Amino acid sequence: MTLKTRGVVLMWSAVGLVACGGSGTEAPPPPAETAGVVTSAVVPPCTGTNAWTTLGHDARRSSTSDGCAWHPLRKLWEYAPTAGAGRTVQGVERVVANTGGVYLTWNSNPNYVGSGGSPALDKLAVDTGANVWSVDRQLNDNRGHWPTMFTYEKNVGGGVYEAKEGIVRNDDGIRTWSQQFGANYYSGGTIPYAEYEQAPNDSWGQSLSDGTRLWVYNQLHYHGPKLGLRSMDKRGNLLLELNTYGYYGGTRVFPQHQWDTAEDRLGSIAADGGFIYLAAIYNFQCSTNCSATEPRPFATGLYGWDVATGTARWPRVALEPASHISVSGNRIYLLERDPATGTVTFNIRNAGYNGASLFRSAPLPASHLTGFQAPVLVAGRAIFAAQETSGSNLGTVLYSFDALSGGTPLTTTLTGVYDVIIPFYGRDLLDFSTTPFAGRRSTSIAAASGTKDDAGVSIPTLVITSRTGLHVVAVSTLSTLWSATKASLVGTSDGGALRDPVIVKDRVYVVDRNKVYALGL
Repeated sequence: MTLKTRGVVLMWSAVGLVACGGSGTEAPPPPAETAGVVTSAVVPPCTGTNAWTTLGHDARRSSTSDGCAWHPLRKLWEYAPTAGAGRTVQGVERVVANTGGVYLTWNSNPNYVGSGGSPALDKLAVDTGANVWSVDRQLNDNRGHWPTMFTYEKNVGGGVYEAKEGIVRNDDGIRTWSQQFGANYYSGGTIPYAEYEQAPNDSWGQSLSDGTRLWVYNQLHYHGPKLGLRSMDKRGNLLLELNTYGYYGGTRVFPQHQWDTAEDRLGSIAADGGFIYLAAIYNFQCSTNCSATEPRPFATGLYGWDVATGTARWPRVALEPASHISVSGNRIYLLERDPATGTVTFNIRNAGYNGASLFRSAPLPASHLTGFQAPVLVAGRAIFAAQETSGSNLGTVLYSFDALSGGTPLTTTLTGVYDVIIPFYGRDLLDFSTTPFAGRRSTSIAAASGTKDDAGVSIPTLVITSRTGLHVVAVSTLSTLWSATKASLVGTSDGGALRDPVIVKDRVYVVDRNKVYALGL
């Protein structure tokens, strides 16, 4: 195997990070890097090329790339979006990326005072971070959902369609923008138009591609598409609608349309093996013309359908999800909350047999605050984080379960590391004025399955972002290999915590509320 050597510059400051094993015995912290030049960062070339296409990397929400994340990392470039005339930047959201570009979503000012911003999008060059194009279509209610890469088909004339690569935003409407050039401008105008506008307004939620279809979920019925899940083909045509409710644009009939609040407070979708799954926390409320006997359209729980036909895989599984879902084959992974006791457990469910529980962990300690990121699926493990909020060993607790059987977890405490768990109301200006659920969109763990150490030995790694900084952790042992404060890594402590890590090939991308940073060796 060919090795390559690169000189790297690293400004280091200790973060006081300690890794602790499941037995509670403290292990020594990793050795601090010497400030200045590290002259022999010897690593094998990274062969992974997977794109990070959506929330959780892929339709399975695995949060795992075939790329590499070794250490010491350094900042390669940074980028802050710039608004056009009469526009203002209200916050950076996150990126998706491939080897041809980095696509940054950010929040621009809305078209009326008091709304939640406008969803903007920039393409950046991978090598330099230079702006390639920007799209800022003035809308009025952005909620900061992850975009999705999708291969669409465009009529190029005479009924001839060509495959094109796009970026889909499902925020105040559903729009597919060109990866190549961004927007269309007609007749010398200044309004950016998408390649496809599948809905002009009031759709917000997760999206993904199953390789053939685009799936979008609308978490809230308002003045646009119905609440629910829908699929579209590569030419923007509607294929399926699942678990939908709404009346806007049609005739409102009582009592079946009495629910003037109709929302899913989680709206987690994931797909694999020809099936798509939804974990939902429904909220239906009626304020006028209410019938006490009218049932609510849908109940909180876990749902599954065939992606081609929309046939339900099994009846709804009654549960209360406490996280987003990830899926691998016939296994669905999530945290669940007991409605009676409030306790949280890690669960593996059998997608091939009625969504039945294959494994349920013991309840997590009441002092553990859990987040909404789906369990990370890497190297045969299912991994999630919790924050210890009491006692003498405060910090972030990592749990790693066998992805097939569950079993006894490997655990480690990252002492003094905070905000790996994104609070319910968000952080760093992510809690847009119209929604209290922005914290449910942010992530803090990304996995690199292609990482090799200095000797060329495979060592899958986790990249974990926090208020403290950034941490590289070995998947097999959960031991901390390397960490750095934000200030030492990117040169500033402004902009709040690092978050939403993305790994493509040998690059790690992270954001704060002001900028996106590209990291590498």
